[in-house]
Amino acid sequence: MRASRRALVIVPAFLLVTLLVPIGVKLTPWGLGIVIFALGLGLVLGEESLSATLHTAGVAHHKLGDPTGPAGVGAVLRSESGEVLGEIGRSVGVSTNTVADYTALIEGLEMALDNGVRDIDVYVDSPVVAGHLSEGYMVRADHLRPLVEEVRQLLDQFSTWSLTRVPRKLNLESDMLANQGIERAIA
Repeated sequence: MRASRRALVIVPAFLLVTLLVPIGVKLTPWGLGIVIFALGLGLVLGEESLSATLHTAGVAHHKLGDPTGPAGVGAVLRSESGEVLGEIGRSVGVSTNTVADYTALIEGLEMALDNGVRDIDVYVDSPVVAGHLSEGYMVRADHLRPLVEEVRQLLDQFSTWSLTRVPRKLNLESDMLANQGIERAIA
């Protein structure tokens, strides 16, 4: 994925060089050197890429036989060093577990983009979400299709990304935030 993005940077830089070199030569004898140095520095330094991990969870407290109930979303965004860059923990009204999971993922990805994250590793505990996004499961529920598409569009904005399903016990922090969101809404 990264190689294709690098090619997009090199082609415009080549075009820029072909335009700036003649200008630099005409301006002053040392203008060419300045132009080449500036372009080289831009290519070497490039854009610093912030990497992070995102844990998300959606929870719906529903009764037997009814797939909907009070729902909450939780997300924790951490830098490579482990510093918390952002957290989400709030109620999303009445929903299903799967819709809450997708909502948490969407809000978490938006939070990552807002924090300038370019490379992200996402961890979810939902087998349905992981199945749709990384294992090629067909999206059968019509109401989930727009959510799946929104997540895919958000993921496309990252330089690199991965999505991994983890057991709920390895996703406790985001799960706890989702449950706290529900509790605050009910209280």
